[in-house]
Amino acid sequence: MSDLASHTPADPALVAHMTAGIAEARAIYELLFPTQQLFFILSQGNNPIWAAPEVIEGPHNPRPQDLGADYLGTLTRPGAYDGAPQVTIRLAIPRLPLPGEIKQIDAPWRPMRGLGALFRASPLWYEQVRYGAEMARKRQADRRTDQTAMPLGDGSALLPPPVAPDSDKRPAILIGMHWLEMGGAEKLGFDTMRWALAAGLRVFVVASVSAVQRLADKLPDHPDLTFIRLDRYLPHHLWPRYVQRLAMAENIRAVHIHHCTPLYESLTMLRMHLPWVQTIDSTHIVEYANGGYPRISGVWSNYLDMQHVISGELVRYFRDRFHAPAGKVVLGRMLDRKNNDALPPLRLQAGQKALHACFIGRLFYQKRPVVVVEALRALNAWAGRNGITLTATIVGEGPYDGTLTRLLRKHGLSSKVDLLPGNTDIPALLERSDILLLPSNNEGLALVCYEAVAHGCIPISTRVGSQDEVLPDGLLVPLAPRAAVAGTVAAVDAMWRDAGTLARHKDALQAAWTRLTADPTAEEVLMPVYRRLAQGDAA
Repeated sequence: MSDLASHTPADPALVAHMTAGIAEARAIYELLFPTQQLFFILSQGNNPIWAAPEVIEGPHNPRPQDLGADYLGTLTRPGAYDGAPQVTIRLAIPRLPLPGEIKQIDAPWRPMRGLGALFRASPLWYEQVRYGAEMARKRQADRRTDQTAMPLGDGSALLPPPVAPDSDKRPAILIGMHWLEMGGAEKLGFDTMRWALAAGLRVFVVASVSAVQRLADKLPDHPDLTFIRLDRYLPHHLWPRYVQRLAMAENIRAVHIHHCTPLYESLTMLRMHLPWVQTIDSTHIVEYANGGYPRISGVWSNYLDMQHVISGELVRYFRDRFHAPAGKVVLGRMLDRKNNDALPPLRLQAGQKALHACFIGRLFYQKRPVVVVEALRALNAWAGRNGITLTATIVGEGPYDGTLTRLLRKHGLSSKVDLLPGNTDIPALLERSDILLLPSNNEGLALVCYEAVAHGCIPISTRVGSQDEVLPDGLLVPLAPRAAVAGTVAAVDAMWRDAGTLARHKDALQAAWTRLTADPTAEEVLMPVYRRLAQGDAA
């Protein structure tokens, strides 16, 4: 039953959008509360990503704010029996994003309060101050953050565990993403969707962070894949109950977590009520603030059947800090076995008279776009002294867009540096670039470094995460911003001036590539699990 207000928007595209949103929300809550009477209070939201859901279990007296200017009306789903409990759900159906919001929804970046003058005078010194504060926070977080695995009891034979019910549906997997935006973790998440489908599993996808989900149109176009918009319509505290209902209704045999916090918080529900569901997670990077997702994974490690990692650093992290048992942590590189032949010739030559540098990454602080510009500024000065023509390309989008443009103009680099969107042909760019700049404040093992060397481009990176697994010492620069800029110029100068140094770096990159490609890939460690699940066997 429905009672939608007469002022429902008349624009056909908007009507279609609102109708689809209401249907998505209803499907979520009708599964979560299968027998209750559902009463939806609906309004037209002024936010393009978040429905501001409010769930009241029990009778609800309408309030003036329920009937504001954007009020659409109400919908009722009757209960399964007379006297069924009532649940009220208040939702502001997100509006369509504006064209500019599709490109970038974050507010433009601005210097920290009180430090604007320092940034205007010297962006690099500003970055140095910020770096010092960041390292101080990291030291404090390391002392206070929980870094112990939570215990998990085995139960008693007096009380047998729940048993999986029979189902007439093919086995399925729930894949939980952080969001559907650009990034290495997201790339692996999309890969696991394709692998699970190829193994014969039905795939359900959720994302924890409410966002435009720009990559949603890149989801595999397959009848066995369903994207459920929990990120818009369901508060995080209700995810465990929803996951339990979905798993029972759809014969979900595994949950695979890709940096998805509310799915970690659903693990207790799964272990207690659905212990047959296999639990897997994939982690990429130890964050400075509090350890990030590897720390969360370590805390939940007793609730996980498999912890897939992409680097040797993370194997050691789980082993040494969380005492993970042998076999629990599995290394699977983010490499494609089809591309594991010897590297193509690396393009840079000593003494060449033209140099093209590139940067590829989201324009957020982690990638330090201000340091990228300062490195290009320093390289431009070096090139001028040595009679070299320097050009560059920056690929990415984010809140630093405007800052980047202004800094390039300020330093006279606008004519030498192209700014391109994230959907640029990355392989083509790498195949015409000599060096890749990666002055990040933190990385796991950057996928773009793999891609660069596979296309003949030499990366220069800060010494963070597991970057030393792919790059030799001479291509790793200090993390501190001023030292990172100086180290980048020194690394380029050493290769340009000395053919022997350049040859040693090329040989070291080839040796690292050979070592990495000897390790199993993510596909090789995950596909056997997916196939067993699809066949109805325990993983």
